[in-house]
Amino acid sequence: MEAGSALGRIKKISGELRERLSRISSSERDVRAVRIGAAGICLIILYVIIHSITSGTGRLEKQVKQLELELGRIENLRTEYEGSKKRMTEISGKIKEGREPLISVVEKILLDENIDRKNFSIKDVNLRTSDSENFYEETSIDVELKDLSLKDFIDILYKIQNTKSFLKVSNLSISTKFNKSDSMTVKLRVSTFEFKELG
Repeated sequence: MEAGSALGRIKKISGELRERLSRISSSERDVRAVRIGAAGICLIILYVIIHSITSGTGRLEKQVKQLELELGRIENLRTEYEGSKKRMTEISGKIKEGREPLISVVEKILLDENIDRKNFSIKDVNLRTSDSENFYEETSIDVELKDLSLKDFIDILYKIQNTKSFLKVSNLSISTKFNKSDSMTVKLRVSTFEFKELG
């Protein structure tokens, strides 16, 4: 009897629960709205995830392109540097091949122009510049020419400037005598260059 009454009670409670649930449960339209809302939320979450991944990928692609451009510039600079180094080595080799003492080169030019030995003097000034910032060393001599005609002076300058030894003229000073307009005293500095070894 007690078991029957207990079963009756359970049936009664379950019936009440069903009744309450049927009242609480939404209509089919509400269920559809909840499903659409849930699907919308899922789509928004999915969009946020995909957007963050693709924007990160786009940023990485831009960085990769920038790095590729920088690498290309570095390659161009390296090629240019190697070409310059090779060219300087060739020039330095050519200069060393025909390397004569600077005094001998200038003296030969003056004698070829039939300048009398008593009318010129050459002094080695030992001006060797070896500044760490320069890639060459400069050696210089001072030359004084007396009783020189304008034509001879122009010929000498031309030969100095066009010699294979790569000479440079500087500190040029010209003076003439009052009564001899075609007789000049000329002082000048002649320099030559030697490339340093590239490390």
